[in-house]
Amino acid sequence: MQDINLGPLGETEFTKLCLQVDLTIQKSQMDRTGWDFLVEFPWKPDNISPQDILPAPLECKIQVKSTNEQRKRESITLSNLHRLIKAKIPAFYCFIEFDGKPEPQAIYLVHVGKEIIEKTLKRIRELENKENGYQLNKHTLDITYGDADRLVDITGQSLKHEIEKHIPEGMEKYIENKNQLLKTLGFENGRYEGTFTLASDDPIRDILDLSLGICKELDIDNSIIHDKRFGILSKTPYIERDGGILSLKVKPLEAELKFKEYKFSPGISFPANLYISPFNEFIPEERIKIRVESRFFEFIIESNQNINFSIRSYAEGSSLKELKNFLQVMTILEKSSSPIIVEMKSEISSSYPISFSLEDLPQSLFDPSIFNDPAYNWSKVHELAEMAIEICRKMDIPENEVLINIEELIRSFRTSGNIQLLYQALSGNVESVNLLFSVEPPGYQQGAKAAIIFFVTFYIGNYIIGCCLALIGSLSILGEQPSLTGEKFLRGRQFIGTDKTILIKEKESIDLGLNELKEELQNEELAFIHIKS
Repeated sequence: MQDINLGPLGETEFTKLCLQVDLTIQKSQMDRTGWDFLVEFPWKPDNISPQDILPAPLECKIQVKSTNEQRKRESITLSNLHRLIKAKIPAFYCFIEFDGKPEPQAIYLVHVGKEIIEKTLKRIRELENKENGYQLNKHTLDITYGDADRLVDITGQSLKHEIEKHIPEGMEKYIENKNQLLKTLGFENGRYEGTFTLASDDPIRDILDLSLGICKELDIDNSIIHDKRFGILSKTPYIERDGGILSLKVKPLEAELKFKEYKFSPGISFPANLYISPFNEFIPEERIKIRVESRFFEFIIESNQNINFSIRSYAEGSSLKELKNFLQVMTILEKSSSPIIVEMKSEISSSYPISFSLEDLPQSLFDPSIFNDPAYNWSKVHELAEMAIEICRKMDIPENEVLINIEELIRSFRTSGNIQLLYQALSGNVESVNLLFSVEPPGYQQGAKAAIIFFVTFYIGNYIIGCCLALIGSLSILGEQPSLTGEKFLRGRQFIGTDKTILIKEKESIDLGLNELKEELQNEELAFIHIKS
């Protein structure tokens, strides 16, 4: 056997095994690409699926290595390994041991899987910074094999079974998984590493503010970024430039802010975002700060317990319920002589416990000019929100779906007396209702019973509301003007929607609703007055 060329002998034996089980093989014309044979499996019908949707038959590339030794190791050039690991289809090394005899004594099949792919990629990256690192044909990597890789017997059936074992979910899934490996191996801790110089007089402050979302971007003087794989930087920078903008994608944790007037009071809660800088562990402890932000409030808390508190009184996109809660907090702050307690809860509350008192707040927070109307303060606007919520509850409008801000809330009450009237009707507060008429009603008599039937409309945030109402009461003269003092309200048809054209579309229904109210009161001796708004 010493004079026999083991290479052709091993390839011949491998060919025999494939032919035993109807595997088609194609021989590589020149072994420069790391493989000897392309092995193709036959179609595998399942007697259920139509042929046009059968999965692709298995195929793979195999490099055959023959040896008389039993050292269970073979040095393979990195250039060949590089080609095999980048091949989209499965690849194997088939080691055939002859041990000085004319027939194979053992056959081992080694799958070029995750372990070999990782070792190859890492070795190539390690060589990159060396003088001849790009000459992969001058470097080798040992591929080992052992009992776990040995075929049960030297038959085509064993060979076929061993190949199939490594492609259990078919070609398409195998290729998908291999591509994913090639993209992610070595990048588990990030793909890039860089250095940059900030255009700043206090880089720690600015990078903290960027990571907390306080600022959106920073100016940089210069930057160098390298591709990093297996912790090894690339020889050539991925990016190297002067000037630029640095920004970070900041992802907060979910949290809850709770404001409490007293330690054991239930408190008023708001969903919030908690921002914790990933740079906290690299900076002096006295520079650490965190940020808690809700739709209306923002707290920036430094390790020295310095707390920067701000509000967004005209936050957009808030619901009526959220707005009412915010106004309630501001009303407490405005009226209370004691500091209000603020607590924050999150999934890492044990690491970052937050509980503090708000005191010595700037008076600018309570300046009435914020409302552009001296008649309003936080307490007054909170009353409006409470009235709006009561209307929504009585009319089955989900208060979480009413989107409104302070300006819109004030406008709703300031520009339309109808909303006040409807609130009084719904709450049963009739005695305080006194409607004045610019023209004396027909058949007017002092003290006579009368009913005013009217239709009111108004907006609350994104909702338009219309309602048929009847106010029953007594006619009288208030000064020199006729009026009706309310005794009872009747509510008829109501119309609710977010489409401004709803009342135009419902004109006939509105008229019908007013007539229904009149018919309901027909048996009572009342003077009827119709008003449409």
